Amino acid sequence: MHVLRVVRVLLPVVIVAAVVAAGSSVLSARPDLQKAKRNVESSWSSLAGQLDQRYLRLAAVDDKLRTTSGPIRPLVGDVDGALARWHDVVRAHSSVATQVAAANDLEALARRLQATAAASPRVKSNAAVLTAWSQFLSDSSRAAALDFNQKVSSYEHERRGPVRAVVASVLGDGAIPVLDTTVTPAAATTSS
Repeated sequence: MHVLRVVRVLLPVVIVAAVVAAGSSVLSARPDLQKAKRNVESSWSSLAGQLDQRYLRLAAVDDKLRTTSGPIRPLVGDVDGALARWHDVVRAHSSVATQVAAANDLEALARRLQATAAASPRVKSNAAVLTAWSQFLSDSSRAAALDFNQKVSSYEHERRGPVRAVVASVLGDGAIPVLDTTVTPAAATTSS
């Protein structure tokens, strides 16, 4: 009987303590999530302008390769489509996650295009293409991309945990991917 009295007293205390702890976690999570998301959005807005310039250089490379026959031609078409998608999501002010996904598609295609071009004797002997590649590779957006990825990492850290994950999903704070910062090999520009 003594045990039941202790349970009757302690059980409500434990329940109230759990509710208070959950409530304070929810209240503290929201401002942290909002701040981290604002940091990501601010970092992205400055990086997106730099990526626009980077992708203008990629479009110049793409234009120079357009008349090249062989296995590079389908990649040129893929780059055209990815560039169009990039411009569409940026113009539509799509979510940061959508814009990052479009940028990651372009980064992957740029590496594939360069690897294919590096293996092509026609491209290796085309000075105009090599100059365009050199301009694309001299892009300086990598530092801003690394800063953006650090902000995304902080944001994702704020989204973790049982309570914070629920708060993030209720507030609509979805996952944001990092920008692919894999360095594009310079093989196409160094070969002649």
